Amino acid sequence: MNRVIHFALARPRTVIASWLLVLLVAAPFALQLEGALKAGGFSSPRGASVQAQATLEKAFHEAPNSVLVVLHDKQGKVTGQLPAARKAAERPEVSQVTDVRTHPDWVSKDGKTTFLQLSFHSDNTTVQNLVPTVRDDITAKVGHGTEVDVTGAPALDYALNVHSQQDVTRAEAIAFPVLFVVLLLVFRSVAAMVVPLALSGVTLAITQAIGYGLAKAADVNNLFVNIVSMVGLAVAVDYSLFIIKRFREELDEDRPVPEALKRTMSTVGHSVLFSGLAVAVAMSALFIPRAMSFTSIALGGLTVTVIAVAMATTLLPAVLVLLGHRINWGSLRRRKDKDSAPKKAPAAQAGRFVKRPALLLVVLVAAFAAIAYPATRLTWQVPVASATILPSDDSARIGIERIKKDIGLHAMFPVQVVLTAPDHDAQALLKATERITADAKRAPGAGEVQSVTTLGVPPQALPQTLANGGTGLPAQPRAGLAQLWAPSGHGQLATRVVVTPDSDPDSASAHHLVNHLRDKARFVDHGTVTVRIAGSTATGSDFDQLVLDSVPLVVGTVALLSLLILLLAFRSLLLPLLALAFNAMVVAASLGVLALISPDSEHSINSVTPLMLFSVMFGLSMDYMVIMISRMREMRINGGLSHQESVLGGLARTAGLVNGAAVIMVAVFASFTTAQISIVRELGISLGVAVIVDAVVIRRLVMPATLLLIGDRVWGRALGRATDSADFAAPATSSETEEEVPHVLSDTPVR
Repeated sequence: MNRVIHFALARPRTVIASWLLVLLVAAPFALQLEGALKAGGFSSPRGASVQAQATLEKAFHEAPNSVLVVLHDKQGKVTGQLPAARKAAERPEVSQVTDVRTHPDWVSKDGKTTFLQLSFHSDNTTVQNLVPTVRDDITAKVGHGTEVDVTGAPALDYALNVHSQQDVTRAEAIAFPVLFVVLLLVFRSVAAMVVPLALSGVTLAITQAIGYGLAKAADVNNLFVNIVSMVGLAVAVDYSLFIIKRFREELDEDRPVPEALKRTMSTVGHSVLFSGLAVAVAMSALFIPRAMSFTSIALGGLTVTVIAVAMATTLLPAVLVLLGHRINWGSLRRRKDKDSAPKKAPAAQAGRFVKRPALLLVVLVAAFAAIAYPATRLTWQVPVASATILPSDDSARIGIERIKKDIGLHAMFPVQVVLTAPDHDAQALLKATERITADAKRAPGAGEVQSVTTLGVPPQALPQTLANGGTGLPAQPRAGLAQLWAPSGHGQLATRVVVTPDSDPDSASAHHLVNHLRDKARFVDHGTVTVRIAGSTATGSDFDQLVLDSVPLVVGTVALLSLLILLLAFRSLLLPLLALAFNAMVVAASLGVLALISPDSEHSINSVTPLMLFSVMFGLSMDYMVIMISRMREMRINGGLSHQESVLGGLARTAGLVNGAAVIMVAVFASFTTAQISIVRELGISLGVAVIVDAVVIRRLVMPATLLLIGDRVWGRALGRATDSADFAAPATSSETEEEVPHVLSDTPVR
């Protein structure tokens, strides 16, 4: 990597021209990213509900995708508009149109609301793209007096895609002006402010172009663009801030531009590399669940971090070589002479830390525990068959809420117990069905229950009736039998028990019903009979379980790899362990705040939020850890200062830098609290809170108090070697600092 940095310093115009060429090539692809992304991905691809749904599609020829066209007429009977709506809905992609002709209960009591179900054998993406066309065509046919809203899974996914892109555009429109002001206040120079903003824009554009290529090769969720903007703006601007601020300090020491840049990149430049590695490791852990939503987040976070680090270590130094002292162009105030500024001895900073670090630490830990406690009441639940994730004026949300209010939603999303067995074990399959049906009728939260045992066929005649396909039954029971008992291919029979919950699919009651049926199924699912649960609630439950099962692996992977990286960097075991403890405190506190402000009485949050918060925050907080500990460690090992002086002096010298970086991150995350998508708002709030807590409380209070309490042994083996070689005899010179301190750890030589 040193060779790359040296090349950027030696051939700045070549490096800048190369990046501009990459940007020109990337721009057209970046503009196409929105159309290539998919919604969904909030299901476990290996969950039992997915397998059960596949059995239903094969045995009963159920369409894999469908939308609901909701018609509402405030003035009169809406059923008069059904013929026109059906005709407008017909198209080659629609395999079946279902309405009140076969489901008389699909109309409200006042006759003003009804809906049609359009079934598609096309994939979800194809159906998503048809949603606006279907809505416009039907609206044109039924007239302006009837409101038309299209809802259902593909319509909700389509709306998520649209609003997700709008959220990113709005957040960036807010973030960039805020960053403009923040960077101007931090640098007090127009040139120093413009450079990070320009680099962050280029970083986002190139990452989005790469995202387009990834979306063409695999399914990528629309959360990709949100995480790219969130993490990309934060790391790109922060890394530029670290490097530019150090470069200006070197220039203030009257060093020539080439020497100033070499010193900057050999210290802070390597710290940026290290910080980027920590973020990349944390984001990569989200590949573990192997679900599209998490994989998309991991791809976005990993890609934008790599691009940001690459630009910070190549393009940025090349730009600074050419700018030189012009980086201070447009200064808002006269820069003070470096020798005129009053210097405050580290001992004078002692205050509360030196006097009672143990007491301060106890109070702060207790405060963190109190703030984090509400997180124990959080319910991790991905929204299913629900539009609450969308803004209230969205058509897909209006449609599903109108069905819920006027007709009833729970009947549209039944819980289905799918049973399969070999053809020759039809008797065992029937007995299992009888048992599941009886259990379902007694289950809390269950409404109507349908199976082959509820068709009215006498029990003694049922085996023969099933064997001959319902011959002799009236037309309606025979049609019902065909939808409840059928061959599923490969010598297998399939049947289902359809349970209508007495509450909405997202409710706690519906989830308890699914869990109850799964518990009962364990007593049946053995031998030749297999039992699985299908339906929206079951799919959401499987995804929630996937997340919970992945937590130990994700947390363990991030913790272990981060521990190894920090152990290699700091040559101390205590420092990496402290880093893990500090980050755990930050994540717990931010989840506690999220629980406190949750409007849901069940304190429910999207199950994606905690893992994503942990991974993103764990990586980003390493920036502060590396910058601050590196300075403290350098002062202790190479600067000839006592442990107390090193901790307090390092804190004093890096506090302003960390505060500036934190303000930038908070500004970025706060801009996403305006998002229309609820999960994006959750992430914006929780990440913003986490950064404030980390920078203001952990790094300014908890960390220095802990370091003072532990004492010299926190520096590990590096301190022993330095002591043996009498490195503390006198402050190191600049050249000695560069040789003795590992480059990845030095952010500023001791002067």
